[in-house]
Amino acid sequence: MAQTTSLPPRFTVPPLPPHIYRRLTLIVHDDGVVLSPDNGQSILIHWGVKGKIEPVDGDEQGELIIGGVLGVARLWDAAYLFVFLPRTGTPLFPPHDDDEPPHEHEVFSLGDVHAVPLTQEGATSSINRMLAIQVSRQPKTKTKWSLALPITGAGATASEEDHLSNSDTSSEETPEADETPIPPKSRQWRKFMPKLRKKQDASTTPEPPKRQELEHKIVRQIVREFGAGFFFSYDFDLTRTLQHKRQVVSQRTATGAAFSDLIQKDNTLFPPSQSSTFQTPINPALDEDFIEPDIQVPLWRRVDKRFFWNEWLMKDFIDLGLHSYVLPVMQGWVQSATFSIPIPPNPLQPDVSLGAIPVDLVVVSRRSKDRAGLRYQRRGIDDNGHVANMVETEMIVRAKVEGKSSLFSFTQVRGSIPLRWSQSPYSMKPPPILNEPVDKTYAVANLHFNDLTSRYGPITIINLSEQDGKEAVVTNGYQELVNSLERDDLKYVGFDFHAKCHGMKWENIVELVDSLDFESMGYLWTLQGDAIREQKGAFRTNCIDCLDRTNVVQSAIARRVLNTMLMQLGLQISAPTVENIFNDIWANNGDIISRCYAHTSALKGDFVRTGKRDLSGMLHDGVSSLSRMFYGAISDFFAQAVISFLLGHRNLAVFSEFLETLTSEDASSVVRLDRIRSVAIETCSARVLSDGEEKIGGWILLSPDPRSVKISSDLEEKILLLTRSAIYVVTFNYSLEKVVQFTRIPLPSITSIQKGAYILSTLQEASRDPKENAGFLINFSPTDESTRYSTYSLRNKTAPATPTKRPTAATPSTPTPSVEHATINPDVTEYYAFKALPGQSGDATCAETVSQIVEQIAEACKRNDLVVEKDVVSLTEAESSTSLLAKMDYAFKRALWL
Repeated sequence: MAQTTSLPPRFTVPPLPPHIYRRLTLIVHDDGVVLSPDNGQSILIHWGVKGKIEPVDGDEQGELIIGGVLGVARLWDAAYLFVFLPRTGTPLFPPHDDDEPPHEHEVFSLGDVHAVPLTQEGATSSINRMLAIQVSRQPKTKTKWSLALPITGAGATASEEDHLSNSDTSSEETPEADETPIPPKSRQWRKFMPKLRKKQDASTTPEPPKRQELEHKIVRQIVREFGAGFFFSYDFDLTRTLQHKRQVVSQRTATGAAFSDLIQKDNTLFPPSQSSTFQTPINPALDEDFIEPDIQVPLWRRVDKRFFWNEWLMKDFIDLGLHSYVLPVMQGWVQSATFSIPIPPNPLQPDVSLGAIPVDLVVVSRRSKDRAGLRYQRRGIDDNGHVANMVETEMIVRAKVEGKSSLFSFTQVRGSIPLRWSQSPYSMKPPPILNEPVDKTYAVANLHFNDLTSRYGPITIINLSEQDGKEAVVTNGYQELVNSLERDDLKYVGFDFHAKCHGMKWENIVELVDSLDFESMGYLWTLQGDAIREQKGAFRTNCIDCLDRTNVVQSAIARRVLNTMLMQLGLQISAPTVENIFNDIWANNGDIISRCYAHTSALKGDFVRTGKRDLSGMLHDGVSSLSRMFYGAISDFFAQAVISFLLGHRNLAVFSEFLETLTSEDASSVVRLDRIRSVAIETCSARVLSDGEEKIGGWILLSPDPRSVKISSDLEEKILLLTRSAIYVVTFNYSLEKVVQFTRIPLPSITSIQKGAYILSTLQEASRDPKENAGFLINFSPTDESTRYSTYSLRNKTAPATPTKRPTAATPSTPTPSVEHATINPDVTEYYAFKALPGQSGDATCAETVSQIVEQIAEACKRNDLVVEKDVVSLTEAESSTSLLAKMDYAFKRALWL
């Protein structure tokens, strides 16, 4: 009987287009929490870390109403469901005619985010707090034309921060938080002062922190991250440009028409019948201003994955095909405004007013999650061609002149310099440092520009970094890179912003704008739904941070394009109100992107907002620079680890890494390091194995530098190779790709293998976990072992001076270098201690990895009594070896950085 295969639920599409649930009730049951929509499929999320999700029957309604689900984060002791309370949306364009629907294309700013622990007690407590907030909260007042809350309200408020510090599993805004936002400077100092008080009250012998405390800090940080400029829409894709959507529909229509012609010309493919005729697939009409292609597909499959920030948190919902629960959220900025431009009077009747034309202006910025992170933590380019702080900004203009509606769109991008470079976070203006030569980045830079040109067309690069001084190393390296690539679809424009505008000579920005080719690039213009022209190419602007200078220049470019768009309609900007509205939108745009990347509003924002530069703006920039230094040197390290985790770039091991080193590597570096380690194993196999031997296992493990030592502050990576006759312990220099030393131990010389917990530090919770801190000892008789060193020549290290003997039949494959072999003395043993590296075997724990390695070695030795289960270094031994000074030093650093 033939078997039928079906698609996974995530790829199935229901008969009717799925709609995102706008209203859900959250109910606590004995087995878990139930999410129930007004009209749709309810689901149950079970208690526990795994928190299994399954559909359930029933339409039970609870008291707590939420606006949607952001996803589930699974930590060590519990899983957490992230939800948000209902929000008030604003149409992307306000309706001007009575026949326009008032709630079409609504956009919502994300806020009121809460974490619900998947434990019965924690979930009940969290839901009760949210209920109290819903009951006490008064309706918010709406701004005149801003889609989002004021910039000062982004992120967690100070009241919320105080509440979070006393809350175990949930965090939320106070009822009045949105109505009376606390100024950013006050919030920053209020966040810092509790840390100072904690350090002053700390005892001289700090107790080891508990993992539960770390979990709560991770959850609170995730809530804070979702408070920094996130937007969403229930009914349309906010992540795609208008031009991209039109191109998709045009391609669908052209394909359908071509297929229809083919059917009509060749009846052998589908013979016609009297009861059926071929119909062209239904697509949105191109005569509409806003086009939403593929509406029959779930929203999460239509959005641009670069801007789908909660994709990893929603993974379980996606895999189960719960399309109506999957609400993509995007980080960036959305703001709209309407202004009126007087119609030019008739020359024959100059005193007769012809009224004014309302013009809608929207700016949408979309911040990429690829290589996402914070200033100083993420710079340059990774192995996949992704650059830090990559933002796509689209300006949309709509106006109706003489009864005909025109829609314009212009897109530009910003992103870090696509070289491998970094900066130290411990000074105000650290010099950029190239981590790799320019010629080593040709391949990944090509990946980056291939992606840009495939999306936007030819790219004009505007580099605003200094051409002399500290920034010159990356500025000149960037120009060298572009010149070396020799691509016709790239044009490089260098403009030293600081040199050109020194002394507040901001009018010199016009010099740059005048030099750009706007005519060939153009913009999207549709008239009554018909495309008059399309944008062909994009400006890619950058400075060092891609924040302050970049926003000034991007706003100047947008102003030039806006003037051109309105001139196409016979309109001209003259009223100061229009300038104020335009400047306010772009200043807010720069501020929120700066807050996402550097925790402060943008520098030089006063010039973008008012068109002038004054002393108060300079003083504000000085305070912001100090704040950036504080965040970059202290708090950004933990925040970066949380961002990497919530995006799925790193697993929970990133927090162990952070607690140990107070830093975290980006996912690209981890992948690259894994590749380097794999190559090192193969290199060592080729260079050290004796003739006739074949590798059956190879691992990279941590080991103390001298052998026969278990506890040491000096651990290094060693490569352990296993053949059918011996094990090899290899010291490898990764930089030189050179074997420094290796020791060959015949398998018969192994007397025992001890495996168990290998705890070297008790300072932080992850280092005390025996599952993630495991290792083994290989005890052996040193009689038949041989050691070789690689210097300028290869020399052998002889075994200890004992009576010599010939190689025995038990070791026929043992090589015969110029070393002495001694008889086996069972009373004389040495050992190598090995500790498993975390995260080297996917989701397997270190203890599971150790068990697999030891089992493979024991199988090769063909002995059943070889393995002994006993801790290599127990928690008690580790505690006794940790000094009081080390405990106090780590406690201080942890209080400062975490």
